[in-house]
Amino acid sequence: MLKYCLTAVAAAAAIATPAVAQEDSEPFTGPKVEAVAGTDGGLILGGGLGYDFQRGNIVFGLEGEALTSTDRDCETLDSTIQDRLCARTDRDLYAGGRIGFAVGAGTLVYGKLGYTNLRLDETYDPGTAPGTGFDIAYSLDGVRVGGGIEHKLGGSLYVKGEYRYSNYEGGAWKHDGVAGIGLRF
Repeated sequence: MLKYCLTAVAAAAAIATPAVAQEDSEPFTGPKVEAVAGTDGGLILGGGLGYDFQRGNIVFGLEGEALTSTDRDCETLDSTIQDRLCARTDRDLYAGGRIGFAVGAGTLVYGKLGYTNLRLDETYDPGTAPGTGFDIAYSLDGVRVGGGIEHKLGGSLYVKGEYRYSNYEGGAWKHDGVAGIGLRF
């Protein structure tokens, strides 16, 4: 079985080699890895993997991403006892697709759509009041839409800027703005 797998990998590499030589004719084709940073009220940091297919000026892609954020919102509920309720974004996972249009030399304008899952931590500090606080973590499923611009810098290096809107169950939502840098193989 291993012999057949190695043969298949070797055949795929032989087929893919001419595609690497055609890099300039389809600059947005191939697997990619990227790092992103931005804001959603706090600092966003994360990374992603994907694969794009370019046919003419049209680009189709599949992508996945994992992010973490420093966004934290706290509110004092009763100023006499100084109790506080805080919500903190822990991590955000995304899987989806994108479609774009190659404009000019090495520039892609695209839209995206996919599934997102946000982990949210809520804590309650009772302040000076007797009783106990709590710390609850839960996940929210949602849909993400967005758009961006990606530009090839040379070789396999590219940069991007992107806006996203995520709508989660239970009426939760968030806006993100990110910049990224990546490599396409």
